[in-house]
Amino acid sequence: MKQNMVGGLPGKVLGLLADLLHKLQQGVITERELELFVQRQHPFVISNIQEEWQAFYQKYFRMTVDFSDVAIPDDPGGFDRVIYIPKRLTFAVVVKALRKKFKVYLYTENLDKDVVDNVRVADRNYAIRIRERQEADEELKYLSANQLKTRGDSIITLLERLVYELKYYDETGQHLDVQNWTLCAGSRYSGGLVPRVDWRSDGDKLRVSWSHPDHADARLRGRVVVS
Repeated sequence: MKQNMVGGLPGKVLGLLADLLHKLQQGVITERELELFVQRQHPFVISNIQEEWQAFYQKYFRMTVDFSDVAIPDDPGGFDRVIYIPKRLTFAVVVKALRKKFKVYLYTENLDKDVVDNVRVADRNYAIRIRERQEADEELKYLSANQLKTRGDSIITLLERLVYELKYYDETGQHLDVQNWTLCAGSRYSGGLVPRVDWRSDGDKLRVSWSHPDHADARLRGRVVVS
């Protein structure tokens, strides 16, 4: 069957080129991926952890990020999970991505306004290490946010914990903290309350609530961060 030709190219090829241009404009395909394809290299092979996280942010946030120059903290032993946070990432963007996958309950809907204090902020691309665990650190049970601060422990922020939730779900189809809470002692609500996060299996939802900074409990546990 004779193909329709436009400018010496089959119509089907022109359609593919138009689709490629659209995907480039929308960020679905990156300039680097196109460059690799033109060089007859596989553009979608993930060869390192930076590329893995770049693909994650492209998939869920339509963000084109470059973590190639971000230093990964040294592992002091047992901190196998690396989490990347890109510059200018907001709570609103993360919560929107989470809600596309499952229900999310928030103590306050405007986290970007009401979470007023964070030990790490997304004013640059950065990476942290935490322990590779579904449940928050058992070593930190019965320690309140104020006690953790006094001890000098570096603890996960709320933004980092929410990103970890989506990454863990993407990898396993499961959720973090199905039996306990992560105490996000690296963050504070206005008024000094401390965010905590868990998965409510009875309601099939991720829950972001709060604790008093002096409250300690066996199920309320921070996650140590190496940064």
